[in-house]
Amino acid sequence: MQSRNQIIDDLTKLMTNAFGLAQNASTEIENAVKSLLDRYLADKGLVTREEFDVLKEIQSDLQKEILNLKKEINILKSKSRTTKTEIAKKNSKN
Repeated sequence: MQSRNQIIDDLTKLMTNAFGLAQNASTEIENAVKSLLDRYLADKGLVTREEFDVLKEIQSDLQKEILNLKKEINILKSKSRTTKTEIAKKNSKN
């Protein structure tokens, strides 16, 4: 009876070790595939999703800044025209 329990214990330990080894191998394979994929994408000039999202956010911020600058330019042009008109009126009165 005791030898039977020993065999079961040994089989349990062996299976546990085998599952642990398989899990470690799976993690190593996953890391290797990710590394290969990253290298391939970099060689092809492609970006990851994270890089794309960051660039998209930067582009959006720059687009907003451009719109604000265009508004400021239009305001300054309007003020400039008003000032030129006032100067022309003053000069025509003299």
